[in-house]
Amino acid sequence: MITCSRCGKENQDHYKFCLGCGAKLESAAAAAAPVPAPGLTPPPAGAKAPDKTSALGMAKTAVPPAGSAILPDGGGRIMSMAAAVAPAQAAAPAPVAAPAPAPAPAPSATTTAAPTNTSATLARRSDGPNPAVAAGVLVSPSTGRNTGVASAVGRSTGARSVAASAPTPGPARAHQSEPVVPGMVPAASPTPGGGVPATGPSGDTVVCPKCGKTVGAAFAFCGSCGQRLKGAAPAAASANVPRTMFMAPAPKTSSRGHLTLIRPDGTEGGMHPLQEGENLIGRGQGSLFDADPYLSPRHAEFIFGDDGLVVRDLRSLNGVFVKIGQEEHLESGDIFRIGQELLRFDLIAPAAPLEDGTEIIGTPNPGYWGRISVIVGRDVDGPAFPLFDESIVLGRERGDILFPEDGYVSGTHAQIALRGGQVFLSDLGSSNGTFFRIRGSRPVAPGSLVLMGQQLFRVSYR
Repeated sequence: MITCSRCGKENQDHYKFCLGCGAKLESAAAAAAPVPAPGLTPPPAGAKAPDKTSALGMAKTAVPPAGSAILPDGGGRIMSMAAAVAPAQAAAPAPVAAPAPAPAPAPSATTTAAPTNTSATLARRSDGPNPAVAAGVLVSPSTGRNTGVASAVGRSTGARSVAASAPTPGPARAHQSEPVVPGMVPAASPTPGGGVPATGPSGDTVVCPKCGKTVGAAFAFCGSCGQRLKGAAPAAASANVPRTMFMAPAPKTSSRGHLTLIRPDGTEGGMHPLQEGENLIGRGQGSLFDADPYLSPRHAEFIFGDDGLVVRDLRSLNGVFVKIGQEEHLESGDIFRIGQELLRFDLIAPAAPLEDGTEIIGTPNPGYWGRISVIVGRDVDGPAFPLFDESIVLGRERGDILFPEDGYVSGTHAQIALRGGQVFLSDLGSSNGTFFRIRGSRPVAPGSLVLMGQQLFRVSYR
């Protein structure tokens, strides 16, 4: 196995590029200097090493079949016992079935045991016909397999063709016991087409678009040419292949409306968007609300529904006020605001006796049917004004109930009227308007003014 120097992934010996990062692999066998066998003279300096990928290189680095002895001939060349005894059979094609690996014979006076680095030794000493070629068996130096090639070369001065058997067809070839080069790990069986077998759990493969090799779908790069594989299946990726998690972008929601801040001088301030659905308003819910201490953290909620926009008070301490345009029906306990005055309307009902018939003593009622109380704090009331006429006017200069010190109250600001046993509140065209505290929830039309805390907002939506 070859370990990638960049990412540390282990790759098979015959890969040229890392399957994990695509970096070029440097074979450990190529980097290490070959050690000559004892008793053999190393090749002269400058001699060209045979190409292991050619037929000559494969023949010179091949290993004779198991069970064949290696004999030196008179010319210093190495020949197999089978080639020395029956040279005539070398040219005749005969099926070769690779026997099971057998222990090497004991060394004798005429027999020399195979050296440790067999491929390197044969590449230096053999310059003539290789006994493995004569026997019809070639062992690939990269995979350690019997390639079963049909031809080889002999001497460099007079090459001759040597017939060899064709590879065993069909499934019978899978059961052959093939010789392996000593010191090399047998390679995995290649997939049809010469590709690399898939290593992922699903066994899927992809075809390299550059060299056409078949590569496991779990790999990001081709092991033969280093091409990045765009079609690698991320589902079949192994644990060694880094993956990046991508988060899907949040869906973009368009604003359906907004709240516009109205400053005390009447100019517009910032805007707060209103999305489809529920919109929470309160201190800490937006930059427009954080500086108002009169807002509750969960003050109000604006909700878009089938009938338009609805504002709902979330039981806030100071409430939600809407500027009235027409008459507003008043009930006992309702709160409204003119200028800086926060007022509460209470209905005065005739005193009723107790269950035992006892009546409560009090000042005689001259005909008061209601009262207006000024709220100065939580559960704290200030002055109260009785209502005895059917129409009461509130203002700063003219009317029945006056607030001369409040410059935000108009001269004649609002009116409270009693008609048919019901009480109504109406604005008399004041400059700053009359605001009514909603009960629970209330629909708001586009252009409505809403008072929350100490800030005034105009509602806009489509």
